[in-house]
Amino acid sequence: MAETILSVRNLKQHFTTGIGRNKLVVKAVDDVSFDIQKGEVFGLVGESGCGKTTTGRTIIKLYEPTDGEVYFLGNRISAGTVGLKQQIKDEKRNAAQEIAELKQAMASELESASESDKAKVQATYQEKIKAVELKRDAVVKNLKRDIPKRKEDTAQDDREILNKMQMIFQDPIASLNPRMTVKEIIAEGLRIAGEKKEKVIQEKVNDVLETVGLLPEHASRYPHEFSGGQRQRIGIARALVVNPEFIIADEPISALDVSIQAQVINLLNDLRKDFGITILFIAHDLSVVKYFADRIGVMYYGKLVELADKDELFKNPLHPYTKSLLSAVPLPDPEYERGRQRIKYDPTVHDYSSDLPELHEIKKGHLIYANQAEIAAYKQELK
Repeated sequence: MAETILSVRNLKQHFTTGIGRNKLVVKAVDDVSFDIQKGEVFGLVGESGCGKTTTGRTIIKLYEPTDGEVYFLGNRISAGTVGLKQQIKDEKRNAAQEIAELKQAMASELESASESDKAKVQATYQEKIKAVELKRDAVVKNLKRDIPKRKEDTAQDDREILNKMQMIFQDPIASLNPRMTVKEIIAEGLRIAGEKKEKVIQEKVNDVLETVGLLPEHASRYPHEFSGGQRQRIGIARALVVNPEFIIADEPISALDVSIQAQVINLLNDLRKDFGITILFIAHDLSVVKYFADRIGVMYYGKLVELADKDELFKNPLHPYTKSLLSAVPLPDPEYERGRQRIKYDPTVHDYSSDLPELHEIKKGHLIYANQAEIAAYKQELK
């Protein structure tokens, strides 16, 4: 079985704006879970604003998670505390309600009990109340014990582990410092990691420039002297120079021309094969993801609504939103394009008023966000 390099569990990233009546909570990422196996390319797709980039930035610790956990190479690198704090409140509230009901039952029973039985009734109910209090205190103690540990894991700056995780940013212009030369940009990660020998830094910079298809003499130039595709190669070189095991590629081709997109995708494919690098590939172009990724996760409004092997997802899309995305993929066939029917996704088709949805494995490796009624319908669709 393949080794899991990254595990995301119930990840939430909520942003709060305003105060008082104007307070607004934006659930950018809301209870997302998935695993990425060593050596694979995991595609994360969805429309703009669905939470793809926020998921990537939270994984690499640019944001502190609101809730949930992120494990990398078997280590918990960050974890949110909001869920635990809510569990503590719920436990105290439920215990208080249970104690109030016991006291009410005791008072009712005492009214009808004889004088000789009243002491026995009180003792019985006091014992029950004590049991509820002990259970509450034990649960709260365990939950409170994990809060400082989660904060410590999130705040910890473990360079040895985090150097094995790098990110390629979407905008190849904004992500490069215009006042730094290419050598300084690429070497920054090495210097942060503690490398001080200038000869070693120069050799590694030259090697990585050649790896991404640039020349050593480019090291003395500034970002504005390069094209968009070359800038993205510099961004890839910056990520590669510290020998990472895992790269988050955040829409690395969306700002590039089509011909340059193919070059960057082929470069990433070569790096994956030559160095065994695992990639989380964030994109909104499903045709590119189908070519490049092994498995695909589909996000909508902060939720992971479907996850499957790429061939399975394109062959048997189940969630209405996935079908809508696939219907928008253009093909180089004029006849097909003339008759192509776009599927419009309407979120009101889901009735989650009583039967709440969860991420279910409807068949091996194929997960779908749905309630029980929808699962039954999807199973019929698969037959």
